[in-house]
Amino acid sequence: MISSRLVAFAARAWSVLTILVFVGVAMLLASGYRATRDWEQGVATRIAHQTEESADLIIKAISRDMRGAQATILANRDWDAPLPADTADLDITEQVATTFARYPYPESFFTWRGGAHGMIFFSRSTRLPPWMPRQNQAIDSPITAVLDPPMAEQVRQRVLSSVASQLRYVVFDTVLAGVPYQVIARVTYVDPLREHLESVSGFTVNLDWVRTRYFADILTEVGPTASGGLTQDVALLDEDNHTVFGSNNDAPPMAERAFHLLFMDSSDTASDLPPDITLRRWRLRVSASRDPMLLSAHRRADTTLLAISVAAVVFGVSLVLARRTVMKDAKLSEMRSRFVSSVTHDLKTPLANIHALAATLARESQVTSERYRAYPHLVMQEATNLGRLVDNLLAYARITDVTEAYAFEPMAAAELVDDALKSFQLQWAENRIRIDVETPVDLPFVRADQRAMVLALKNLIDNALRHARSGTDGGKDSRIRVAIRNVGPTAFIEVEDDGCGISAKKLAAVRESIASRAFAPTDGGGLGLAIASKVIADHGGTLTVDSAVGIGTRCVIGLPVC
Repeated sequence: MISSRLVAFAARAWSVLTILVFVGVAMLLASGYRATRDWEQGVATRIAHQTEESADLIIKAISRDMRGAQATILANRDWDAPLPADTADLDITEQVATTFARYPYPESFFTWRGGAHGMIFFSRSTRLPPWMPRQNQAIDSPITAVLDPPMAEQVRQRVLSSVASQLRYVVFDTVLAGVPYQVIARVTYVDPLREHLESVSGFTVNLDWVRTRYFADILTEVGPTASGGLTQDVALLDEDNHTVFGSNNDAPPMAERAFHLLFMDSSDTASDLPPDITLRRWRLRVSASRDPMLLSAHRRADTTLLAISVAAVVFGVSLVLARRTVMKDAKLSEMRSRFVSSVTHDLKTPLANIHALAATLARESQVTSERYRAYPHLVMQEATNLGRLVDNLLAYARITDVTEAYAFEPMAAAELVDDALKSFQLQWAENRIRIDVETPVDLPFVRADQRAMVLALKNLIDNALRHARSGTDGGKDSRIRVAIRNVGPTAFIEVEDDGCGISAKKLAAVRESIASRAFAPTDGGGLGLAIASKVIADHGGTLTVDSAVGIGTRCVIGLPVC
């Protein structure tokens, strides 16, 4: 009872401990997951912040360069000087060459005094516009100057419309010789009321060249400097969401900046721009999704979480296995306690009888000679019972020790039965129990360990004698039948009695392994049928037990023949 309580207490304690440990592991796993993800998010946030700064630096560099020509050149009063009739002596040529060298996007500069004066265009000799007429230069000059080219009238009319509105700046997109252009010009007036035009100076920007060359050059130059050491993907998209530069990578973290495709500074000249102007809105995208630091953070986070998960699973499995081991040890201790209690009870009975018989023999003078002659038989019977219990204990130690092997050899089944019945002759004679042995001739041999198989048969016969009705009680003599038969490759040995039978609960216990038996002091040590079942199974045979309470029990051993 105490052992059962200890086992139950151990089971409850381990269950509570298992739950607490699993809760702790779950909390640790959740904490590790949160910490790992926070670290990963921190790295991603820092890279995203750095990407935002890179986008700001790039857009600042682009904007400053795009408004440079207007801010530093058109604001110069030298462009407003009266122009002589002969363009060959213009001092402005040197200024134009310097501007071309500093800013790549202006394709041509132009000036106009208004009225009937002509409009002069200055272009790079190495990059003439498609609308510029080709002329043979007497002197090799980097600048080509043309007075009133074919497209000058188109530009002049757009300028005059802005002059009519008294605006200081002219900005418009147009198509010249089939090529899209943006034209930027500054208008100066003679009077403060802006009623009389003094001069116009400006430049043209080839938007096709800007799309293919300008932004690619400036982003290639500025991108690595602004990245701060990150591996970034820079993409430039036009107003139709078409990629102008780079690849359109939407993977986070990403910074996006929008800007107008306007080659002038509109912050302080907004009131002097045409009210109907429509500017193209382009977008700059900067992504660091391929940065090794970010990829490493993702990999390390996933690896850390995987390692934590594997460790938690291994720990949980280890805890379950440890619990099973402890519970098995507790059950084994309980089984040993019951086993010792049961065997002690069975050993005390023959020992007490032997002690009583010995005491009676010591008082030989006080007993009759007839009674004296019966005592030695009783001592022999009790000694036989005690010997069988010892054999069962030795067999238990043998069949549960994996280092012990059986000594198999061909044996006659009838010989095994005869060896088992020899030790019960006195017992069935005293109890008036009839033994019927049916042994046909020409039986095949079986492969068996003689000592182990005889012990198994003794246990079955002893159980039959134990449960048989004794004829000494005045009732009808009981009968035990032992029969041998052969069916194909199997030899069967049957032990049948007409005793009180075995209950279904005890019958189910016959099929249990020895290690899981629940021994009790009233079942003859609890070893007989279990040992017989184990021995027969080790021989590759079968043990079938059929019983009915009040009718009897029939045990059938099946052994393979040689």
